[in-house]
Amino acid sequence: MPNGIRTTQAQPSPAQHAVAIAYDNHGSRWGTNTPENAETLIAQERAAGAAIDEWETTDRAGQPLRVVRIPDASWLDTIFVFTTEVRPAVAA
Repeated sequence: MPNGIRTTQAQPSPAQHAVAIAYDNHGSRWGTNTPENAETLIAQERAAGAAIDEWETTDRAGQPLRVVRIPDASWLDTIFVFTTEVRPAVAA
């Protein structure tokens, strides 16, 4: 152990964070959101009668992705991509 310090705490592991990434129909990234907030927006659009497209796929690494497209004839579509980001552990 460095500096003679002993600990029973486990080393940090890679953190997994669920995220909903928002794009427009031109592929421009608008930002990120929590899955809960994105689900609320999707539910509101469904309740308003929007014809929502939804499908599941995988990324190049085989991680599952859920894609939800909310069409908007008067502006840009909103496309949410739900994924789990895996971030490397921070060195202690």
